[in-house]
Amino acid sequence: MSALAGMMSPSQVKADDLPAGMTAANTVSITKKVFVYNRKQSAKVNAKRKALINAQNELSALKGKINGDELVTGGASGFFQEIAENSSMSEAQKNDAATAYGVVNGQIDAPSWYGQYVNLGQASDATSLKNLYATLPYYDQYIKIRQKYNLNIPQVSLADVAVAMMDADYSTHVIDHARHYEANENLAWNVPDDPNSLWMSEESIWNKGVKKNPSLEQYRDDAYGLSQVDHDFAEKVGHYLNLTDPATKSYGYGLNTEHHKYDNTESWDAGYGEPAFSVNEFKQLVTDYYNKIEQPDQVKAPKIR
Repeated sequence: MSALAGMMSPSQVKADDLPAGMTAANTVSITKKVFVYNRKQSAKVNAKRKALINAQNELSALKGKINGDELVTGGASGFFQEIAENSSMSEAQKNDAATAYGVVNGQIDAPSWYGQYVNLGQASDATSLKNLYATLPYYDQYIKIRQKYNLNIPQVSLADVAVAMMDADYSTHVIDHARHYEANENLAWNVPDDPNSLWMSEESIWNKGVKKNPSLEQYRDDAYGLSQVDHDFAEKVGHYLNLTDPATKSYGYGLNTEHHKYDNTESWDAGYGEPAFSVNEFKQLVTDYYNKIEQPDQVKAPKIR
């Protein structure tokens, strides 16, 4: 016998149960969900669904309060949740969103530093909706790089986006790689407009190194192997090799704008999740959600074409 996971029992917030200045008109409905194990799905999928449902129920206690234009419960978290619950999405897309939701809420693969460095949904955090929206140009930049080198165009994984957010949060405070998630990772600081160009500038270092030692060419698609034979050189060209790796199938970006040693932190992660969305699909979903949450009564951001 099989059963659907996530049966919903909706309960609307009452106006007299809201903080001052809030009404039922500017809140969202709350739903409480019950997890039921589905024996037709894998243990991994069930675990992701259960983690998502538990996290949603915890967040529902916040009653969908609105802080300025952005949901306190939300930012990117609300975006991932909406996709995970969208019946028009494929199962792979919903599962990808469920994983992303669990990651940013510290429910899946949570690092020890989650509570210290992640400020879910806050304006400067990588999980804010504004910073998610601000990363959209990075995807077009990446596509141009892949096209220039006649490489495949990977799809976006929301799980990769989520771990990129976590890595950007960590590296805002610690100027180093987090090395927590099983993913390829690039980092940059203070290049919010185009971090890809900075990473790709390592190509000249690669070309000079290969010219001097042609045997290094065999490691173009094997960054790990390169690190074993020439660690110092690998450190100098690793970002470039990551962006031009033909094996990349999924990826995502993160941006933290909290000022510490630097004004902002940019991250790219690949390979943690599964390919789920074309770049245009992803950009349109983010843009639509951004318009709905951040500027519902203002001029809408342009549609992605």
